[in-house]
Amino acid sequence: MSTELFSEPPGEAQTLLGVLASITYRNEDNGYTIARFEREGDDHPITIVGVMPGVEQGDTLALRGKWKVHPRYGEQVEVQRCEVRPPTGRNGLVRYLGSGRIRGVGPKTAEKIVDALGLDVLERLRENPALLVTVPGISKAKAAVISHQLAEQEEAAAALVFLQEYGLGPAHAQRVYKHYGVRTVEVVRENPYRLADEVFGVGFRLADGVARSMGHELDSAFRLAAGLKYLLGRASLEGHVGLPVEELVQRAAPFLSVHEHDLEAVLEACVGDGRLIEDGLVYHPELWNAEVTVGDHVRRLLEAGEPLIEIPPENAVTWAEEVNRLELAADQHQALITALGSSMSVITGGPGVGKTTIVRCLIEVLVKQDRRVALAAPTGRAARRLAQATGREASTLHRLLGITPATIGFRLEREEPLPIDVLVVDETSMVDVSLMAAVTQALPEGAGVVLVGDVDQLPSVGPGAVLADFIASGVVPVARLTTIFRQAAHSGIVRVAHELNAGQRPEFDPGPDGQAFFIERDDPAGVVDALRTMVVERIPRRFGLDAKTEVQVITPMHAGPLGTTALNDMLREALNPADSRRGEITRYGRTFREGDKVMQVRNNYDLNVFNGDIGILQTISEEHDLVWIEFEGRRVEYGIDALDQLEPAYAITCHKSQGSEFPAVVFPLVSGHAVMLKRNLVYTAFTRAKQVLVAVGEQRALGRATTSIGSGDRHSRLAERLRGTAVGELSSTPERHPDPLPPDAWQPDEVHPD
Repeated sequence: MSTELFSEPPGEAQTLLGVLASITYRNEDNGYTIARFEREGDDHPITIVGVMPGVEQGDTLALRGKWKVHPRYGEQVEVQRCEVRPPTGRNGLVRYLGSGRIRGVGPKTAEKIVDALGLDVLERLRENPALLVTVPGISKAKAAVISHQLAEQEEAAAALVFLQEYGLGPAHAQRVYKHYGVRTVEVVRENPYRLADEVFGVGFRLADGVARSMGHELDSAFRLAAGLKYLLGRASLEGHVGLPVEELVQRAAPFLSVHEHDLEAVLEACVGDGRLIEDGLVYHPELWNAEVTVGDHVRRLLEAGEPLIEIPPENAVTWAEEVNRLELAADQHQALITALGSSMSVITGGPGVGKTTIVRCLIEVLVKQDRRVALAAPTGRAARRLAQATGREASTLHRLLGITPATIGFRLEREEPLPIDVLVVDETSMVDVSLMAAVTQALPEGAGVVLVGDVDQLPSVGPGAVLADFIASGVVPVARLTTIFRQAAHSGIVRVAHELNAGQRPEFDPGPDGQAFFIERDDPAGVVDALRTMVVERIPRRFGLDAKTEVQVITPMHAGPLGTTALNDMLREALNPADSRRGEITRYGRTFREGDKVMQVRNNYDLNVFNGDIGILQTISEEHDLVWIEFEGRRVEYGIDALDQLEPAYAITCHKSQGSEFPAVVFPLVSGHAVMLKRNLVYTAFTRAKQVLVAVGEQRALGRATTSIGSGDRHSRLAERLRGTAVGELSSTPERHPDPLPPDAWQPDEVHPD
């Protein structure tokens, strides 16, 4: 790139003035735009890219941005800040008015307006909109419409400038203006902390920055209330449904740099007007409602007490054994009786104990008894595994319940109860309190539910520990499977998992004919090197597996040399190196390459892909703003603006691996991950492997994982509510919200930063 064209060196931020000549692409949701821009004094248009909300063809712009060279499209300016300036000159005014931003005004009408009212037309119309009726061909009605739209355009431009002056970037400013419209400046001046509650993606920290720049004090009641809600949101990301009053205040005082007694008065006010609910814990209203909803519906389910079938369960179990020519173990036999004889039950157990056999037998009995059965799981991958194991259709809970995206969280499209007699849910440990509330609400009167899962795995990513709470309550019938079957007993993976879960240091297979191996390395560099060799060379060669699609690295953390970020970079270069024949595209700070292994990280109902689905990026077409990704034989078309829903998947976290199984799993075990090395986390990772498990790292890290129990208690009153409501005690009375929101409604930090 020649530096002679620029007043500042390439790569440094520059200010450019000119006119937007044309728009190539724009994402209406976040304002991301690709356009052609004509600089003042230069006849050659340049390409500009970035978040530029509200701009239209013909606008006069002042841009702040950096030059860069795109590998395919060449020189372009990456815009950091964009401001619409009033147009000057006849041509600029005609282009501004006739650009399409004002309905009913095209280039010819724009020329008439400018010729009739002069070069100060915008100022004159601002002072006297009635002047438009003097323009030939413009009626009073049309003049009123044009005047209204011009006023809206000016208000929007002023609001966007106002917001950016107080620290919001273009994307957040656009989102705020779309939410409040002409009231934007008024609302933000009065209480900028409303942004954190009411505008998706603007969290407390951003709102606090705006407020502080506007002069709001540290002890402002607005600030303290927003801070309390923010910290409850942070707690929900730790798995808590609510927090004790004392803990919430103790967390908030140092975070907000105020005294605890200042917070107590604000907390009391928030509870008094319903912004928060105090009921043993302090809750967001929606999470309180979710917990109470689960308690109430489960109480009614248990009080009904109807078995799932009309014949004696013992007879049905005998029939299932005869039909399948098998003899169930004693605990399996009792589990099937418990499930068939209860309106609601839990079946739990580790790998190799026959949960799948029980589910198959259960379904056969129910179908034989003409019961309408639905099978579901929290994720797409878990639902597909359930369908393969049972030979029957299974779906995600979201799809079964008719859950679709809303502005925040979800809404339930289904108004009528599910047309079923029995619901069987697999991988229930992954279900959080809000999703379980939706499940229990959707069950028709008299329907039963069987919850299957491994309670010793990690709890749900969202708030609550629902499966554990059901078991701990003592009122939900529970069958725990413990007998390891002969075939599974010969599996090194099953043995190692059960030994770890029992608190015993696992005995890995010593020779090459095993399934579960420990490769000892004492330093991170050695672990990385061994891990790479295992994934790229030894496991594929020894077990005949594809390194990219059948060998999965699972790691406890994102950061560090053995976190997902570093391992994804290393494995990508080993398994899918840069090549001029492979297309690449950079979006949202991440480069995607044809052939990459990627994971969908949130549910997309339109595309029928769900959080946790893993695929291979097949084709990139920047010309058409599209990419194609193959998910287990199904080719899915993505718009380029949807790439923020994808992450590299050569290495994934333990939480992201829940509900999935992989032919081979490689897991780094190092002391640097000490804070995360809890027994249930490592157990979850180990049990994702079907054919081969390789742990690479330090013996002392394995010892820590063996002795570190759980991941900390989660604050919830669900078990207590279940024990109380099981004897007819109704829940308390604060006003309910109709639809409990899932954990993604509680994103306390900003998303999609500018």
